[in-house]
Amino acid sequence: MADVSFFDTPTIASRKKQRIVSKYLAGWANIVLPQARTHEGRMMYVDLFCGPGQYEDGTPSIPLLILEHAVNTPPLHDMLQTVFNDENPAFVEALTARIARIPGIDRLKYKPVLRNRTIGQDTIPRVKSNYVPTLYFADPWGYEGVSIDLIDAALSQWGSDFMFFFNYNRINMHLGSDVMCGPINEFFSPGRAEQLRQTIAPLGPVQREQAVLKAMKDAAKDLRAQAGIFTYRSETGSRSTHHLMCVSKHRQGMALFKEISAKESTRFDDDVPSLDYNPAANPDQTLLFSPLEQLEQDLVTTFAGKTGLTAEQIYHDHHNGKPYILKNYRQALLRLEENGAILVDPPRATRRQPDTIPGSARISFPRVG
Repeated sequence: MADVSFFDTPTIASRKKQRIVSKYLAGWANIVLPQARTHEGRMMYVDLFCGPGQYEDGTPSIPLLILEHAVNTPPLHDMLQTVFNDENPAFVEALTARIARIPGIDRLKYKPVLRNRTIGQDTIPRVKSNYVPTLYFADPWGYEGVSIDLIDAALSQWGSDFMFFFNYNRINMHLGSDVMCGPINEFFSPGRAEQLRQTIAPLGPVQREQAVLKAMKDAAKDLRAQAGIFTYRSETGSRSTHHLMCVSKHRQGMALFKEISAKESTRFDDDVPSLDYNPAANPDQTLLFSPLEQLEQDLVTTFAGKTGLTAEQIYHDHHNGKPYILKNYRQALLRLEENGAILVDPPRATRRQPDTIPGSARISFPRVG
């Protein structure tokens, strides 16, 4: 259960989390709304660990930001149903009162639903029974209550995505604890948890974290989904503290999360985002190697012999698990075209804007060797 003092005032990291989640909801709704309007007639946002909705200094947290967006977005008035849950009854009571004070809250067709339940294995059947496209958000005080089975249930309905803010330090610590064996097994599934324990046993801190995150991404792949991650680092920048993960079965969801979280990144190297928040990072420090040059080399190798591709197709086929955003792909493709490494139709000399690659342009890569 969350420490009440956590809600005294938001940190910079908390504000970044709020912006990413609330912007994702807005973008996700735009993608899902047309089909949902025709079929289910509604879509949902479900917050499994909602908190009181506001910090003690008056700053709204994610539940109020989501509802304020819905109130001020007419297409959502008759379409978005919200559900807010927390195991702390005082938080639910406080959020209920604050929702009632939102100007224009009566514009929403579906009155917000508030619940006081503990999230765990009993939650999974309820989630499976939901046949409405839903964005789920989980921000537990650690990681307990969330599991790969819960995420699987959440993604079973078309258009549904799952966002999860978790404490990496607690997962890392509990992986080696016999006392916490049960929650870790529930989180990863027993087989994957045991395999992960064996994998990380001889590893140092950095490799250990990479192995844990890979296990989570592999679990998402087993669900035929992809996982994007935004990392939060300690004040010294020496270690990770939390990660915000988005799991989606649709390429537009992954691209949306990447583009939104990129804007919250601490550093950009050659316009390539770090996809993390690092209070100790020096934004003026440059890397020894250009990440854009690395992208150019990778594209020439990965797409060798492929023809008739658009820049967006290349982006969606390549960006998962990498830091690059769509802008970076356009930059890399322009440089490859300038160097004669690829062919673009229409060619640069005939384009109205020669320094851009139109969305309809077709790109061909020569064979290697």
